[in-house]
Amino acid sequence: MKKITMSVAALTIAVNSYSQCTMSYEDSLETVNSNHAKEITITAEDMIEWIKYDVEEGRIYKEYADLYIENLLEIVSRIEDLTQNTY
Repeated sequence: MKKITMSVAALTIAVNSYSQCTMSYEDSLETVNSNHAKEITITAEDMIEWIKYDVEEGRIYKEYADLYIENLLEIVSRIEDLTQNTY
């Protein structure tokens, strides 16, 4: 009997929490996409810093590093364009 009571109580709390949610599906999808865009941008910027550090340490040729950095900056630019046009 205790298990049934606890299950009903948990279900009631879950239903009340769900019904109080004010964010629509589109809003939540927009938030998730915005967060992913930020994560991609931060990761690309981190990679640029790591590549610059590797050039300073002599672990990678400058020509390759410049190519990688150029491509990563293109990715960041495209992400920013998408977020400005979408949100």
